[in-house]
Amino acid sequence: MKSENLSLMNSFSHLYVERDILYHPRTERFLSFFPKAEVIVIENYKDVFDRARQNYNMQFLSQKLILAKKRGTLIYEGSKACEDFGNEWFYYCTNALNCIFNCEYCWLKGMYNSANLVVFVNLEDFFAETEKLLQTHPVYLCLSYETDLVPLENITGMIREWGEYTLSHPDLSIEIRTKSGLKIWDRVPVSDRIIPSFTLSPDPVIHRYEHKTPSLDDRLAAAKQAVDRGFKVRLSFDPMFSVAGWQQAYTEMIDRTMHVLHAENIRDINIGTFRLSKEYMRQMRKRFPDSAVVQYPYVLKEGFYQYPDGKKNMMEEYVENILVKYIDKSRIYRLEEQ
Repeated sequence: MKSENLSLMNSFSHLYVERDILYHPRTERFLSFFPKAEVIVIENYKDVFDRARQNYNMQFLSQKLILAKKRGTLIYEGSKACEDFGNEWFYYCTNALNCIFNCEYCWLKGMYNSANLVVFVNLEDFFAETEKLLQTHPVYLCLSYETDLVPLENITGMIREWGEYTLSHPDLSIEIRTKSGLKIWDRVPVSDRIIPSFTLSPDPVIHRYEHKTPSLDDRLAAAKQAVDRGFKVRLSFDPMFSVAGWQQAYTEMIDRTMHVLHAENIRDINIGTFRLSKEYMRQMRKRFPDSAVVQYPYVLKEGFYQYPDGKKNMMEEYVENILVKYIDKSRIYRLEEQ
């Protein structure tokens, strides 16, 4: 998707680079993509990313790129707020922090003080820690957890490298969740343990809340490329929102999706309405007082803000009832049923 690439190339006027990885091959690759950017050498990414009194909203207007080495823990146990698709050993990793997209409801906006993007270049250390886990049990690893790696792939090449690593480790499965329309799947090795996962939303939700993200048609075109390449794709209709006319919007989205991708090419689908932890919501409501989706009067249940059970169940059941016309119910996941 050309516009997505151009947006990325025009985003970073400044690159902050940790001294320890200044001459790392991936750092040099990054710098070659942004020859006009001002390079500022730093000792630790937290000196920039975690500093006090940052203006989050202003930063998103001109994101800066921070290149760093991830230290300490690199692989984490997956959150119970996320679908694990029946995998006992569910983990995620943080190859990057923050995202070039600007979804109003994103939990990262409540987690970090900075809107700048951090990329950890020491991928070899992530592989080494994954290797240690694989010595004790299989691993299901979500790569795009605190970012969306796909729109960065032309620069990082990390998804291709993770794919090649996965092929040589039969007890490893990886999921790459994305809202991107970038067609990168012709360079990723095909395996049933490499799972492209496309988060899809109806156009009214995209236009209202998912700023800087591609359209539904662009996301479907990217998913179609993955299907044509030989992947079984995962679809995520999560989070769902109660926008005006949501029934028609989600019905049309599902019909369009199935027309393009066809049920036999879909591994599974997860559905879920919006939910956000109490801590992140508190920060986001301070930060975004004019956001309708953030300021909506959700109910607090078990530490998460969400729609009341009646609305939540009605919306999820409505979508599930449409989906079962296309695929078997056993391939549809709802978080509450987990």
